[in-house]
Amino acid sequence: MKRFLFARICCAAAVIHGYPALAQFAALPNINVTASGLVPTESDYVPNVVLCENGQASFEALKAQAVAARTFAYYKINLQGFINDGTGDQVYSCAGSPGAIHHAAAQATEGEILYVRDTIGVQSDVLIASFYVAGAIPSGPFNINSPGVIVDPGDPDPTNTEQWVTYTYANGLTGGFNTGSPLGFQGTPTNPNWPNRGAKSQNGADYLSDNSVPYLDILKYYYGADIQLRTAATAGTGVQFGLKTLVDFDDYTGNTDPTISGHEGTFHRSPTFSGSTTANVAGSTADRSSAEAHSGTHSQLIDITYDELSGTDFFVRHISGARYGFLDGGTNAASRTDNVQVESIGSIGFWLKTSAPGIQASIALDDPTTGDRGVLKNIIADNQWHKYEWFLEEASEWEAWIAAGNGVVDGDRITIDSIQFVGAADAQIFLDDVFWDPQAVFAPLIPGDFDGDGDVDSADLTLWQTSYGTGAGADADDDGDTDGNDFLIWQQNEGTGVGPITSIPEPAACSMILLAVGASLTLFHRRGLQR
Repeated sequence: MKRFLFARICCAAAVIHGYPALAQFAALPNINVTASGLVPTESDYVPNVVLCENGQASFEALKAQAVAARTFAYYKINLQGFINDGTGDQVYSCAGSPGAIHHAAAQATEGEILYVRDTIGVQSDVLIASFYVAGAIPSGPFNINSPGVIVDPGDPDPTNTEQWVTYTYANGLTGGFNTGSPLGFQGTPTNPNWPNRGAKSQNGADYLSDNSVPYLDILKYYYGADIQLRTAATAGTGVQFGLKTLVDFDDYTGNTDPTISGHEGTFHRSPTFSGSTTANVAGSTADRSSAEAHSGTHSQLIDITYDELSGTDFFVRHISGARYGFLDGGTNAASRTDNVQVESIGSIGFWLKTSAPGIQASIALDDPTTGDRGVLKNIIADNQWHKYEWFLEEASEWEAWIAAGNGVVDGDRITIDSIQFVGAADAQIFLDDVFWDPQAVFAPLIPGDFDGDGDVDSADLTLWQTSYGTGAGADADDDGDTDGNDFLIWQQNEGTGVGPITSIPEPAACSMILLAVGASLTLFHRRGLQR
């Protein structure tokens, strides 16, 4: 049986004094807690607060709690250098120790904090005071596409804290019109108190989580569609974040109720939603699937239905954006406001699996005012999972996509605009584990490493064989064909990396190789190596 929160009262009502705090966006390795001293932020403080404040909630609510707890701690450290342990601020010490699910919630949201853009006063980004209270216990029913206010007058409110809860998204309040919660000092539409963006209901967050609402949308539901989520800046702090899975399409961690499904995170829209997607793929879909998974239990199956009579390649822009986002998920769906903003370091990418030949994929970014896209990569059509990643600090990995793009990732933070596909045939593509890896280091592709695993080996030879005569999969010299030149490049570099090949081609394949090499030797010597 679901255990609802009855003990939580409030964060400190007197924290906000009617002026915007200068944002503290540098990553904090430790939090200074009264009576406990400095405790590690991510491995100790955040998991303990998640346990103590809303530990029985389901996973997306725990992730929302982790972000709110981390943000409030950053706010208090920025304001006064310490935070109290108790309901006056937030509870760090309580009975028991954080479990795996509480640590998982902290790790999944590692370094993430909430801010809002002051558009009236000093024109700056403001770290919010992320208030939360127990709130009433919603009784339903619930519509994920039009949630409204999720509590009724008759719903139980055992802590009498529903009076502090705000339904900022449901009431359409953004900018100065979001005057925040009466839990703290409230401004006016023309003189807003920017740190006070409202108060989250913990019981309500758990209810939303149980109804397949992901944590980013839970946060926007209570703090407003214009609230923004970013990772704290690590430069000069000694903090290093690990790989962050942005979307995994799985069921909720710890969920045992078969009636509760997982979610598609920021990729919940149809691949035909964007006006940039060409008309020759009408009817294409993108849905969670338990048939395949790179990790966990689910992936997303992107089923592209192509109109062969169109005579042109298709282009699919599968956009990313919160459901409860700015402008109600409309034209701004792929904006920075509606996605998690991460530092422009390391790599960003995803995992794909398909048997459809001739498909290319890329990832497009908001950077922050320019539109840049990773260079198109050939999708390996061997019905196996492969990682496709683009290194954010490597100029050769990027190209200008739209007029404002400059082909270089030069902003301090980026968000995903979309994942993009190009092809000219029907295709079923499984997408999983969209990620940001801040520790990834760029290594130039070894000529002949067709599968991009860092080794030139038998797997690359097999890929060359299956791709021979096409323009995809094993085109080492970038001439648009997979031919004998590409085999010679593979042969020159075979054994580079971990070690030599472990198998040799079948006799028929050897004959094909020799014929191809013989036919292209003159061409090879004329062109030379291209990469």
